Amino acid sequence: MLHIPVYFSHSYRREDREVNAHFWSIFYNAGFSFTVDPGSTSLYTTALELMMARSVGFAAVVTYRREEERYLCSPFVMYEYGLAVQAHKPRLVLRDKRVPPRNFRAQGTLEVEFDVAALDRSTHELTAKLKQFHTQASGRLDGYRYRLDRAGLAIGTEVDEGEVSALDRREAVERNLDEGGYEPMDLAAVADDPSQLAQAADACDFVIIDIDDAQTSRIADFLLGRGTPLLKMARRRAGLNLPERLLGSAPLRRAAAGDELVMYWGGAEDFEGRVRQQLALATTDRTELTDLDIGNRYFRNLGRDVQPVFLSNARAVNDLAKELADALVLENISFFHYRYQNQIGVGERWNDQLERMVAASKVFVPLIDDSYWQSEFCRREYEAAAHLAEEGRITMVPGLLDGYDNGPSVPYQGVPLQDMPRQAQVDLVIARLNELFDAPAGTALAGSGPLEAGRASVDVAILTILPEEYEAVLCLLKNVRQVAGSATLPNQHSWVVGEVGMETSPVPYTVALAMSPRPGTDTAVIVTKNTLQAFRPQCVLVVGIAGGLEGLSLGDVIVADRICAYEYGKLDHGFHPRQDMDSRTDAVIASMARTLAMRHPDWYSRLEQPEEFRHLAPRIVVGAVASGDKVVDDPTDEFFASVMKSRPKLQAVEMEGAGTAAAIQDAREMLQAVSFGMIRGISDIPRAGGSEPGSKPGTSGQTQMRDTWKPAAAAAAAATAIQLIRLSWPRPPRAGSSP
Repeated sequence: MLHIPVYFSHSYRREDREVNAHFWSIFYNAGFSFTVDPGSTSLYTTALELMMARSVGFAAVVTYRREEERYLCSPFVMYEYGLAVQAHKPRLVLRDKRVPPRNFRAQGTLEVEFDVAALDRSTHELTAKLKQFHTQASGRLDGYRYRLDRAGLAIGTEVDEGEVSALDRREAVERNLDEGGYEPMDLAAVADDPSQLAQAADACDFVIIDIDDAQTSRIADFLLGRGTPLLKMARRRAGLNLPERLLGSAPLRRAAAGDELVMYWGGAEDFEGRVRQQLALATTDRTELTDLDIGNRYFRNLGRDVQPVFLSNARAVNDLAKELADALVLENISFFHYRYQNQIGVGERWNDQLERMVAASKVFVPLIDDSYWQSEFCRREYEAAAHLAEEGRITMVPGLLDGYDNGPSVPYQGVPLQDMPRQAQVDLVIARLNELFDAPAGTALAGSGPLEAGRASVDVAILTILPEEYEAVLCLLKNVRQVAGSATLPNQHSWVVGEVGMETSPVPYTVALAMSPRPGTDTAVIVTKNTLQAFRPQCVLVVGIAGGLEGLSLGDVIVADRICAYEYGKLDHGFHPRQDMDSRTDAVIASMARTLAMRHPDWYSRLEQPEEFRHLAPRIVVGAVASGDKVVDDPTDEFFASVMKSRPKLQAVEMEGAGTAAAIQDAREMLQAVSFGMIRGISDIPRAGGSEPGSKPGTSGQTQMRDTWKPAAAAAAAATAIQLIRLSWPRPPRAGSSP
């Protein structure tokens, strides 16, 4: 049977496995194959748009997300559906009956409503709609081409202040396109003729375009409406304020980080490195499920809580490594490979980053043949991994190929792969990894003795800075265990591990609590990285106090949807803040916070708070928070006034969020899938004029206000964090913790 390739938009959550697998088998038997974008820690919009363009249709299973305000489903599914509408693809949407249908009513969309409690009930209607969908999509197969070999260029001509000229950028782009086998086509030359522009764009696989240039931004507007895959670029500079319409749809802006929507660049070397990396990511072949059993395998493994793998091999074994990489994708196992899954940006120091990637992995798989030891890079990777294995920080799973014993002895239990077919070799390695990842959960959190840092995994890590913040969280945790430091992870952060019980499940969430030794951005980076390494949490929350700005009152709680690193900027006749170091927090956490009081009006009073805090009734606000190394008592000070001018919607200010955000981004680049949020209680309200003139440090009215409200504000923030976990958390707790 000829299967029609359609893009499949779906949930990556473990609890939606059965729904996805159920509909996959029906689609497959009706003559469809699915192109899927496996879950990852980063989003590459150009790659998704290319996948959509290279599919003849679009199918989606839209599952219910109660925490997603207004949509009640994944904003990524909404974004992908919008891409299909723009690209005029035949569309079939299967929608959970609890999800509002209004978001999927574009003309021509076929829709089927389903009930997760009775999936078979929708089979009759789905069968009829699948026949229509098959007819529509099969008509697109005539003339279907996977690749056109052309890339459009729309590079601006505005002056770049001497950093890198438009001509230099064009040459760099054309050079990298040529290396990838693409012929450049200048779209700026036909920009004034919509008909010619449309024809030229349609002849291209994708378009590389400046969206911060007046002329080329008009081309971007035109192409966005046509669903043309775009690699959008903009130069970092003070005062850059790109129109939201050019950044992407509202669902995309809600779900993605700002630096995932646009390729921001600085100097010439930075520009070329980023272009090369983005082109490599955008044009990497994605997974197509063309076999029923392979599809079942993919959907069965969605949402796996597995540790990243480093795949090491010499060039002679690249073919085996490629098939193994494809298999890891189907198993939903994150991995690094220098060729097939490389997160190291061009322009970064390869040697330093390579060892860093090994250290960030938890399983090292060297494919050892007689050429392995002849490679300098392979030897370095192996030596770095062996050192980590001696410390108990990584597991070695060598794949032993013909000639493996022609070099140094391998003192680890290997997987013998000699004299067997390629598929059997891949299956053996995958089976060994699954043994590791699917072993019954250990008892690392059972009992009452101390835990060892690096030997237990938790659901959430909560980071605090002040003793009042630490105490406020600690008193709300149950079954608290002490943590013993190890030789490589000394307990510098007062780590303890406790539990947060759920009303709907006997399995509690496990929470690691940490306290930074001092305030500030740099220290926040350290405590975040150490805590990530010690407990591998699925989410990190910064919980504590902040200063409130416009519209907030003492005792309110601010949940950050954006963290603004306000001290990054340019000094030129005054301070000019830049916004490209700002970070989005996890959109789901912000959505949960927006609706917590609506769904649970008694959320605060349901907690067993200390007596002095039971009278509080915190108001939860979601908004942007400024983060830097300054205590801001006077928002009208010349320095901070420039910050407020550049970001007029700021609602609070604090000192650690930017550091934690940087550490989280670093972890994601090292393949650690971790979400991030920040919850702050308002302990003071910076006012014009700040402290009284001549007052001594620590005795001002502002400081007295902060000291008075610290305990209550910290308690309000802690209560918000704990109740979000208890009542709204989007992922189920881990069934245990892996030792």
